[in-house]
Amino acid sequence: MTDESGKANFSGIYNQETPCAYYANLRRFEYEIPQHGATVFNQLIDAQPWGGGYRPTVLDVCCSYGIVGVLTKTDLELDDVYTYYQGASDDGRTVDQVRRAENEFLGQRARPDAPHVIGLDVAENATRHGVAVGALDDAFVENLEATTPSSELAKKMSEVDLITTTGGIGYVTERTFERLLTCTEDPPWVAAFCLRTYDYEPISDVLAQYGLVTEKADQAVRQRRFIDDTEREWAMAELAARGVDPADMESAGYLYADFYLSRPREDATEKPLADLVTIPAN
Repeated sequence: MTDESGKANFSGIYNQETPCAYYANLRRFEYEIPQHGATVFNQLIDAQPWGGGYRPTVLDVCCSYGIVGVLTKTDLELDDVYTYYQGASDDGRTVDQVRRAENEFLGQRARPDAPHVIGLDVAENATRHGVAVGALDDAFVENLEATTPSSELAKKMSEVDLITTTGGIGYVTERTFERLLTCTEDPPWVAAFCLRTYDYEPISDVLAQYGLVTEKADQAVRQRRFIDDTEREWAMAELAARGVDPADMESAGYLYADFYLSRPREDATEKPLADLVTIPAN
């Protein structure tokens, strides 16, 4: 279940027609970063830093089945979603029945002031599911590591207020962010959780070219438990190479991620990151 580098490989469950196996497996490994992400993203959305009176538009990079959309568009928490899908893969329903039921479930818990959430991912089945159940208002199946944005995505970027990602850094690089921002006249804010095993500086350097200042939160958050010793060894080696101390974090058996917020300098000067969001405690 790890790739050649040693990092966990979830490709087998990432692009199925329903997220039953996805949620079941991730719950096993105490995958919690979507909840931390949604908590912070909701704080940003509720603060209305782009101006009040309308529902902001969010582009979630590496959105998969739209879990960040679920947690920002409803009052549900990640444990609610895990519980909802517990055992769902064995209940005999068709794909359409699964989707209709989830659409109804999410609709009952919808926030009246929910943002518009657009998904970006290479996983066609997963994004199709997200749109079908209302977790995503729209989705683009594009690999911006390899190609430039489609004309449809480029046009949609003019509406985006906030770009988010929770588990995407490492799968996507600064290349994806640069190709997104080339489509905008007024760059959106970028809120990203990045595993401590990866260097975020190449991305922040690109964002700086578009006038965005990047701040890093003091506190890291837990992403999930290591799936095995191979992944743990991979993470420890990457952290050592970067000079990052794993004490009380990765050394305890979990991957951790740092939070970065990039925005125009005048906004960063007016309100420091610590005054804008509170990072969830683990």
